[in-house]
Parts: sequence; C-alpha cells; structure tokens
Amino acid sequence: MTEMAVTAEDVFDASSYALPIPETDGYKAKTITLRFVGVVNLDRTNTDDLEFVEALRLGAPVRVIVNGSVSGKGFTHRNGADGEEVGYYASLRVGEVEIGEAA
Repeated sequence: MTEMAVTAEDVFDASSYALPIPETDGYKAKTITLRFVGVVNLDRTNTDDLEFVEALRLGAPVRVIVNGSVSGKGFTHRNGADGEEVGYYASLRVGEVEIGEAA
C-alpha cells in the first residue's frame, strides 16, 4: 500500500479566504472609506426632531439611518511616511435621514 503525503495545500486552501479588495494599477486599497455629501433639514415643528436635537451632546455617539444615492466611486493615492498608500472611496449624496437615538 502506498502512502500519500499530505501537504498544506491539501488541508488549507488560502484562496477561499481571498477578499475582493478593490485594486488599481496593481495596488490593493489599504483603506476603504464612505464619504457623505449633503445636508438634511429637520422639521422645527416636529416634536421628535426637536427632542432628538435637544438630546445631542458634543462628542457623544448618535444613531441615524442615512438614505441617499451613490454620487461617485474612485481611488486615492498618497506618499506617506509608510510609503505609497492607495485608498478606495464611495461618495454618498444624502437624501434623507431617519432619526435613531442620541446617547
């Protein structure tokens, strides 16, 4: 009977862990960011909006749901202390905000 050697490739398939990180010109993005563009006016006659604004505190967390549309996508490049860094971004134009809670 012939024994077959088990290799690392037989046990661990690294390709199953490959993530679809955006890349351009042979560089994978080191950072991925969302940019929000726009403003939403709250209703000064709506008690929920007024209570929400009153509860806001500088530096405190807040929960909102932003609805909008994608207005752009692209790559950034910079030379930093750690060498070249490529980033990827998506810009979202804010259409409306659903108020959550202020901490």
